[in-house]
Amino acid sequence: MMKLHYLIAVLFMIIFQSCDKNRIYRDFDSNFEKNHWESNDSRSFTFTLEKDENANLALHFGHIFDFQFDAIPLQVGITYPDGHTEILPINLKIKNEKGEDIADCSGDVCDLYYNIKNNTLFQKGTYLVIITNKFNAAYLPNVLGVGIQVTK
Repeated sequence: MMKLHYLIAVLFMIIFQSCDKNRIYRDFDSNFEKNHWESNDSRSFTFTLEKDENANLALHFGHIFDFQFDAIPLQVGITYPDGHTEILPINLKIKNEKGEDIADCSGDVCDLYYNIKNNTLFQKGTYLVIITNKFNAAYLPNVLGVGIQVTK
């Protein structure tokens, strides 16, 4: 039943997001067996900009409602067109000070967006973004997916 709710939420998200004229790139990896994200497992996303763009880069983390952790440690690596790589450790807050989910939730499905880069000049070329789970256990439970979006 939860999988059906997730599928419906993703379908609505795709329909409504398809009208977004500011979106340059968006991808979401939901291939997590039993909703477990193994420790030190990485997910990669590649996008190409046809011209220099002032843009925002955001992390998209999908999880099940009432996630059991307040924050999770992640690492984001960005490889730029010139070949250099920037490594960013992120302690992704999941809940506010009151213990409430800060994500947008619909039923059991929650989508949390975290701005990695705001109003940044991205040079024309191909970028590689790698998101790595740095959770200190065998796996992070209740993960529906992870992705990125680039917007103007």
